[in-house]
Amino acid sequence: MRNCLALIVVPLLVACKLPAKQPGTDVDAGVGTDGQTADPDAGPDAAIDAPPDAAPDLTAPALVSVSPEQGSTWLHAPIRLTFDEDLAASSATASMVSVTLAGEAVPATITLEGTRTLEVTLDPSARGVGALAVNISPMVADAAGNLMTTPIDVTLTAPAWHNVPVDRGPALSAPSYVVAANGTVIAAWLVSTQLGKRAVVAELIGTTWRSIGAELGIADPTSVSIALDEMGIPLIAVTDLGVAHVARWNGTTWSELASPGNGTAIAIATPPGGHPIVELVSDTSVVVRELVNGTWQALGSDIMLASPLASEPSLATPAPGKAVVGWVDAAAQLRVYRLDANWTAIAPIAVSSGSRMTVAARGAAIAVAYDAIAGSSGVIAASANGGATTWTQLGKPLDIDIAGDARAPAVAIDASGMPIVAWTELVETSQRGALARWSGSTWTIVGGTSWLASTTAAPGTTKLVLGPGDAPVVASLASGGIVLARFNGPRTAALGIASRASLAGCSFNAAAPPALLSQTGCFDLGVAGKPVAHAGLVPYDVVAELWSDGAKKRRWIALPAGATMTLGSTGAWMAPAGAFMVKEFALETTPGNVATRRAIETRFFVNDATNGWQGFTYRWNTQGTDASLLPDTAINVAWQMDNGTQHTHVYPSRNHCRSCHYVSSGPLLGLRPEQLARWNDYDGIIADQPATLAALGIVTATTPPAFTAPHDPSATPERRMRGYMMANCSHCHHPQYLNIKDLRFATPLASTKLCEAITPGSPSQSLVYQRVTSRPGMPALGTAMVDPFAQDLLGRWISGMTSCP
Repeated sequence: MRNCLALIVVPLLVACKLPAKQPGTDVDAGVGTDGQTADPDAGPDAAIDAPPDAAPDLTAPALVSVSPEQGSTWLHAPIRLTFDEDLAASSATASMVSVTLAGEAVPATITLEGTRTLEVTLDPSARGVGALAVNISPMVADAAGNLMTTPIDVTLTAPAWHNVPVDRGPALSAPSYVVAANGTVIAAWLVSTQLGKRAVVAELIGTTWRSIGAELGIADPTSVSIALDEMGIPLIAVTDLGVAHVARWNGTTWSELASPGNGTAIAIATPPGGHPIVELVSDTSVVVRELVNGTWQALGSDIMLASPLASEPSLATPAPGKAVVGWVDAAAQLRVYRLDANWTAIAPIAVSSGSRMTVAARGAAIAVAYDAIAGSSGVIAASANGGATTWTQLGKPLDIDIAGDARAPAVAIDASGMPIVAWTELVETSQRGALARWSGSTWTIVGGTSWLASTTAAPGTTKLVLGPGDAPVVASLASGGIVLARFNGPRTAALGIASRASLAGCSFNAAAPPALLSQTGCFDLGVAGKPVAHAGLVPYDVVAELWSDGAKKRRWIALPAGATMTLGSTGAWMAPAGAFMVKEFALETTPGNVATRRAIETRFFVNDATNGWQGFTYRWNTQGTDASLLPDTAINVAWQMDNGTQHTHVYPSRNHCRSCHYVSSGPLLGLRPEQLARWNDYDGIIADQPATLAALGIVTATTPPAFTAPHDPSATPERRMRGYMMANCSHCHHPQYLNIKDLRFATPLASTKLCEAITPGSPSQSLVYQRVTSRPGMPALGTAMVDPFAQDLLGRWISGMTSCP
């Protein structure tokens, strides 16, 4: 600096930015004759000897970093632009920023955080997918008033779900998490460490997880939960060795507060405008406490347990001093209590052993979601609004693959008071994550795209939190890894298939059927036993399927270009000449292990212009490389299972196909409006099947009649069994074919003549039960094994009867 002061050349002084002179630090200061500090520059040459003022800053601010960097992002997390120097407050004006999403303008604000970072925040209502373009005009100025010379353009991508990997060691629990007003996600979960089980906390800033403090826990933490207090400061609650611990983040470490009590499970939440509330569970009671001025105060009396908990406790805090708590107990009862002045019990719900539940509350609205087993597992949601003490089920069970397991639900309530439910489900060979919103009359899929990346591992408990603008944030645990996904859009779920592809290259000539499946051109056989369908084959699925000895099935429709099916007098869809349907039968050689699934039969049902509908069956070879056309003869083939046993599969003759696909009942059986009335999974896109098929021109738009799925856990055994009989029996047993019984779903029980074959209260003495539970029996064709699901369901229906009309 002395060298700089010694330079007399004035132009060079401009480039020398000197610090301001500090009081009492001038080394040239002396003592005047009056005893006061003298200023040696006070003389005539002071203008020459005095140090010059700091040189002016003439350099424009430069952008140092952008968070998130180029790539995908969540629309509800700020986009941060950090500069190399302090910025002027005028740099954060609304007119400086413009944002487009997929080419459409999106309202956005810009703020100055600290002194060097600009934050761009999109309107909370923003929803959509595609390119996100952010433009900052060259009006950004530093503290000296220097302006940028060129605008800043940031290009990101908004996927339907923004998935963020989490890696803090093997996870032992699904995360508890909150979403701050600025979109920051703060999560806590249990992990396995060298010291044993511990709780960890991290925050998600943009696309990066950052640890908050050290690992927490003493010896064996069993439960962890996190919340933000009334000031937005993180609070973590942990139970360890039977004692509850709650700590507040002080910016550097976790500062432990007084314990709210003893217990083995805990949940913490903060109501809008209120103090933090905890739900603490022990073997004998559930207690709820409120944190006021550092002291835990009781909310209501302790709730004594009639039976220990069998699920995680769930806590909702709709208003200051208000709480809703819930759990499933060991007696398989779902219990929920609402606290106003005192605790009020909402009527318990009988659930399946192992059911999981969550409860949500917002204002006067309360909702619960749980999974229940009915042959397969389905998710049910119910509400108890406005002080109600009984539950009202909301529509049909939430289920994508009706015969598969929908499980582990989570529920939230949006600003309009409508429940939103997230759950996971194994569809075919992939786990899917679904999200649906109750409209007041029906469930609508949100977004359409699965929030769960493809995996075969069954996730554990699902968690759901609504972020800014009620944007869903979903999390789950699978195989020791945490999945956290943040929703971008679209606002309205897309159709399952955008457009109808050409069938070019895939065809079937009924007059000269190909000898090999590969010769049809309808499947790519590149992976042994796992054929990939031609793009022109339109997939579909049914509400209730025909029992085929446990075979897994896939189905496709093939129509001539431009053709559409019409609704026939039998209630089935009618397809034109040249159309054909394809059904694949597959076997899991280790039952329950989807990785062992392999095709064993592919069946074509073809509408020939000369001979009408005909069936053709292809048997796959043991190597899974191709399938051969079978002659017009029914055969049984034993397939080797991984455990050394054999599974017998029935291959029907062509005459068998015609005997079931009789003109008076179809001839198409599964292709009925009521059988198609369901969601379907289109390779990770979950959509309404009738709407998708109508948009593709496969069918015309219809409103299908009510139809009870056999796997509907909320329906009576009678309605479920009638749904089963619709799919397995009614194509033969109806007045226009075998007028012995009328087993169509819409026929009243008293008119079916079923009571002639039922002895109320005694399945074993009922002829219909004997036929369904024996082979040969019913169904008469295509099966060599009794359906255990039908045996159980029919037995429970008859056992519960005291009379039959």
